[in-house]
Amino acid sequence: MKAYLFIVKIRIQSALAYRFNVISTILIQCLLMFAMACFWKAAYGGAEVVSGVGEQDMITYTIISVIMGNLMTMGVEGRIESSIRSGSVALDLLKPVSTYGIYLAEDLGDMVIAFFQVAVPLIILAAAMFGFPVPASTGHFILFLLSFCIGYLINWLLAALLGMLAFRVISMGPIRNVKGFIMKLLSGSVIPLWFFPEGFRVFLEFLPFVNIYQLPLGIYIGQYTYGEMLQRTGIQLFWCLALWLIFDIVQKKATASVLIQGG
Repeated sequence: MKAYLFIVKIRIQSALAYRFNVISTILIQCLLMFAMACFWKAAYGGAEVVSGVGEQDMITYTIISVIMGNLMTMGVEGRIESSIRSGSVALDLLKPVSTYGIYLAEDLGDMVIAFFQVAVPLIILAAAMFGFPVPASTGHFILFLLSFCIGYLINWLLAALLGMLAFRVISMGPIRNVKGFIMKLLSGSVIPLWFFPEGFRVFLEFLPFVNIYQLPLGIYIGQYTYGEMLQRTGIQLFWCLALWLIFDIVQKKATASVLIQGG
């Protein structure tokens, strides 16, 4: 565990060196947040409630969604692809620590620094423009944090599974772009699923994507009752465990192939 914590620390120190990147990210995300909030204001057109959700709740949803998007940026796909292209993957797999544990530690380090460098400034700016994004209650906020952590792991596992394709394909660029588009559309990151047609919405709720953004955000604004939150969080945990088992099988097969072929 000390090795992984050290990697998190190194990742944080590296991120602190790029100040211009931080400032530009804050400005871009602030513009995105402002544009999305204006979109929902225009979409509501003065209506107090649409699909059971108030206008202010949707603005809060948008603010927290943009913040979550910055915290959930994953680099595991690129790291897997880079190690395979450079040929260092075989040596990485022989190290006394888990290669994928290192990738997870690096992404966690990126998330920690993104929270202080990007998320906190965005919350301050959002509070100045639209009012502080207050959660529905203290209980909702606690369950939101739990759901966010599980959603983060689901997102990471999906990214890592996609990264496994680097063992089979020449370039991951187009695949990663398609994955990013699908994630934004199906996870409720931009448009909540409760605005979708019922049949399509029911289908999407059977997929793991809804557990990354839609569920934590819905909990934050009080869209679900406590019973629904506990039930949905249980389903979210199931998806996390299922994806972990799938990833464990896939990475073991990939590791065996690399070691047999010699890299």
